[in-house]
Amino acid sequence: SLFLGVCIAILSTAGIETKKFNNFISNKINQSNNNINLQLNKIKFKIDIKKISLFLETNEPKIDYQGIVIPTQNIKVYIDFTSLFKSTPKIKKINLALDELDIHQLKKLIIFTKPSNFRSLVSNKIKQGKLISEIEFYFDKNNLIENFIAKGSVTDLNIEIINNLILQKTNFTFF
Repeated sequence: SLFLGVCIAILSTAGIETKKFNNFISNKINQSNNNINLQLNKIKFKIDIKKISLFLETNEPKIDYQGIVIPTQNIKVYIDFTSLFKSTPKIKKINLALDELDIHQLKKLIIFTKPSNFRSLVSNKIKQGKLISEIEFYFDKNNLIENFIAKGSVTDLNIEIINNLILQKTNFTFF
């Protein structure tokens, strides 16, 4: 019981860093989505006692989505702790913090999304700019994306709003 208490104390404060599960996690993600190639560094495991969840974090992972490298600061995954004792763990949330992404990289990535006004705006109207973003993905009981929140900032944006109405060197934050 003392050993269990010490383990819980360590896992809920400092956590444990390891590379032992990197290949397993990368292979599972690559199996479920063959468009993504993920290479992980050390993974830190922590327990959030208040939310009864397991928290995994890795810094500077290498994410390659259909040949496009996505510059990433870190990934945090929140898993329902009680679901670990079942056959399929339930992911509650994934937080993805991106490094600076140039508009040309974003244009390459957005090609793979459904046609939309946003895709048309980025592809046709934005000429230059840089994006720093953090995206939180929320999952349903089947581990499918249910919702997301994106926040960040855009710098050095050049965009043609309508014919001959051009904004240059524009900066803003978004949520």
